[in-house]
Amino acid sequence: MTPKSNRWQLPDGVDEVLPPRALQLETLRREILDLYGSWGYGLVNTPLIEFLDSLHIVPSHELQLSTFTLVDQLSGRAMGVRSDITSQAARIDAHVLQQTGPTRLCYADTVLRTLPTGQLGSRSPRLVGAELYGHSGVESDLEVISLLLHTLAIAGIEQPLLALGHSNICRELLQAANLPAPAAAELFEALQNKATTDIERLLQQYPLSAELAASLRLLPKLHGDLAVLTQARTLLRGATDTLLAALDQLDTLVAALQLRFPQQQIYLDLCELRGYDYHTGVIFSAYVEGHGEAIANGGRYDGIGAAFGRARPATGFDADLMTLLTLSKRNFAQSDLIYAPADNSAELASSISALRRNGKRVIQAFAGQSDTAASLGCNQRLQQDGTGWKVVDL
Repeated sequence: MTPKSNRWQLPDGVDEVLPPRALQLETLRREILDLYGSWGYGLVNTPLIEFLDSLHIVPSHELQLSTFTLVDQLSGRAMGVRSDITSQAARIDAHVLQQTGPTRLCYADTVLRTLPTGQLGSRSPRLVGAELYGHSGVESDLEVISLLLHTLAIAGIEQPLLALGHSNICRELLQAANLPAPAAAELFEALQNKATTDIERLLQQYPLSAELAASLRLLPKLHGDLAVLTQARTLLRGATDTLLAALDQLDTLVAALQLRFPQQQIYLDLCELRGYDYHTGVIFSAYVEGHGEAIANGGRYDGIGAAFGRARPATGFDADLMTLLTLSKRNFAQSDLIYAPADNSAELASSISALRRNGKRVIQAFAGQSDTAASLGCNQRLQQDGTGWKVVDL
């Protein structure tokens, strides 16, 4: 049994938000959802728990490990507490809405994870995100990335870095290598860590073609400014149609982003492997100086919904609202707080009601209460004069 002195403690990685920060968080949530609504994204509220086989339609080993599981006492089936909302939104698109054209959905809700994502992550992040189903072109990638950049602007994130990659580049080279499973997994990890010594050791052990081996050696070095795309076309010898198509998509996307956001910093990493097990195209992340981990992640994951009978192209992103608020440079102005004395007169009650209807915050004292207006955090008070009750500064 937990000692009484420790009952106030929360589990590691689980937090609560207190005034006035909770109101700032809610303000940010509302404004971001209003932004998504103005772009035609419909808000969904998904259940906290679902059957496990429904939650795990996104083939991400990391997400599956992060899911708390339990047994449904009614059906006996395995259930999970959602650790992500993408699979739930995909179920809604594929099975519930069943629209033939593009479907735009958004959400803002808390998820629960067995372990934090990264050293700085929470186990109960408040995710805000948008998903676009039913379109496979670069235009939909451009839309969701644009929406992400507008999200960061509302949150007061100054000068974010947008990192772009494409999952098919690394996937195509690894598949062409056709290594035994243990060696393929080791090479994948070496590429992920850009560990050139380990990559070279593995390439020496297996008889790959000179062109393929050269491409795998070069892949971890293909990151940086926009010149990377030109370098990739020159250096990736014997590139397949799939690989060239990925480079074309990135070229088109970068050009469109530069037109819409001419001041946006763009970084390219053609060896980016985040979400390798389920992303199928363009992938992207946002970073801010002084914060070592991505503050938002997204990408294309075509074929989602196949488990519900409708494989749909899809792209989207999410971010942790609390992370955005913590890194925000925005000034959330605190509205005035008005103190009203312990007076039961109808005239005072009418004045208080009128102020609250107009969006003012009013605290009324109780009879015998010893707290002062200042100790309650008020900066104004209601004071009676010859014409009625007036708001005056403390």
